[in-house]
Amino acid sequence: MSELDNLKAEKSLKDEIMTELSYEEKSISGLQKSLEQKGKNTHRLVLTGYLDALVDVGILSEREIKPSRIYSVRSVSGDDIYNAVGTVARGVSDGSAADNALELLHYLFNRPIFVREIERCNVDLPREYRAVLPLRRAEYIAKLNEQGIKVPHSNVMMEPKGRDVSRLMKMMRDLIFISLNLGRYVMPDQEGTQTTLD
Repeated sequence: MSELDNLKAEKSLKDEIMTELSYEEKSISGLQKSLEQKGKNTHRLVLTGYLDALVDVGILSEREIKPSRIYSVRSVSGDDIYNAVGTVARGVSDGSAADNALELLHYLFNRPIFVREIERCNVDLPREYRAVLPLRRAEYIAKLNEQGIKVPHSNVMMEPKGRDVSRLMKMMRDLIFISLNLGRYVMPDQEGTQTTLD
């Protein structure tokens, strides 16, 4: 298997883990069983290492209910929209996380997005974008500075090349779901029946 194939497999596993835990917290055994039902046979030690890494980088939360460790998507503070958008963007299986973050931020803020803002989402740089130079650029920089976000005057601003409405609505739903911890209100067997907003 090539390095590219390895990276794709790792991304796919991470996406599956995020999807599973977005709806319900699970133990390692429960998560392994759910992944196996989807055709993702992952050795328990590999899965444990993945989960520990996702906890270390702040994407997942972990708590111990003896004899198990329970994992869930970390609740994000409403004070940091970039952290929330990054969590959602990394959890979507189609498209790159950076392109997803750009699309979601652009929709939420209704303006072009600075590279610095994409970086705050903890994703790579987008591939599908167009650079823009809006008239209100200096105002955007000043507004972000008021929020403690230092944007260099040379920082590129960008817009997504297109908009996938179905993916965007799924991300909006996930953003609300994670930010408000709506998993508390959803039964585990509803997972397969979740739908995006129309």
